[in-house]
Amino acid sequence: MPARIIAFVCLIMQAPCLLAQNLQFDGLYLAKTGQVASVSSDDYTCLRFYPDGAVFLQSVATDDVKSVSKWFGRNKRYEQKGTYQMKDGAIELEFRDGLNPESVIAGIQSTRLQGTVAKGALELNDSTKRLNMTYVFHGLQDTTTVVKYNRYRPELRLPGEWQLQQQGGKDKGQVYLTNEDSTVLAICVMPGESLDVFVRERTDFENALAYFNSDARTLREESRMTVRKLSENREKAYICCQAKNGQNNMYFLFATRGNLLYNCMIKAPDMPEQEKINLLEKVFEMNHL
Repeated sequence: MPARIIAFVCLIMQAPCLLAQNLQFDGLYLAKTGQVASVSSDDYTCLRFYPDGAVFLQSVATDDVKSVSKWFGRNKRYEQKGTYQMKDGAIELEFRDGLNPESVIAGIQSTRLQGTVAKGALELNDSTKRLNMTYVFHGLQDTTTVVKYNRYRPELRLPGEWQLQQQGGKDKGQVYLTNEDSTVLAICVMPGESLDVFVRERTDFENALAYFNSDARTLREESRMTVRKLSENREKAYICCQAKNGQNNMYFLFATRGNLLYNCMIKAPDMPEQEKINLLEKVFEMNHL
């Protein structure tokens, strides 16, 4: 198996800014929901939404969303987890008891919020507490930059906030990153001449297709993975696919731009398939020029 495939597959075996009807996922919604008179302190409630329909709620005593985001959210701490539904600009959130040990200890009751969605804010009503609240959206870091990546691509840019986990391979061509949701993203940029299937006289899409076919064959034969081609873009010269076996479910984007080959991979069990494809395409769009 080629070293570039071994590095990608072995690591994963061990191991958006997205909009929908104006609902935003790359940050927190924050509302002032009360005040503690004895200590002259304001109470706030944070909401964090995810594209798969999950939403998390947390009461805090600060409006510093950046510090709160470091410990609040999926796979972190939260008071309540729930679901949301949207239709024609209206939104309904329902939180249930027993989804987090802390919520049971605190005696938090089930909560239902209803209201409307506008860009940058939510107007929500809590019928149980007879409260109308405005949740203002606070975006978090929009872009992560990996500097001194390699001589072919001096830096990489990614949407959202990511932490570099590993960098290696020939000329440090492979990088692996994770975000707060435990999503794993791997990127490799290398010269076309490093692969036997690359032919300079071909179009970018023809070389991208040859790259995809070569690595798909390796994944099938060496890693016993089922490879499913999902989409292709002839103009932008990339192909998206899924590679899956009993232990792993990964999504790849293979692309060519001039003399450079791009291989982007994402592993995110809780992210819907289309969102994974969207993220791969966005990463490529941010780095292929």
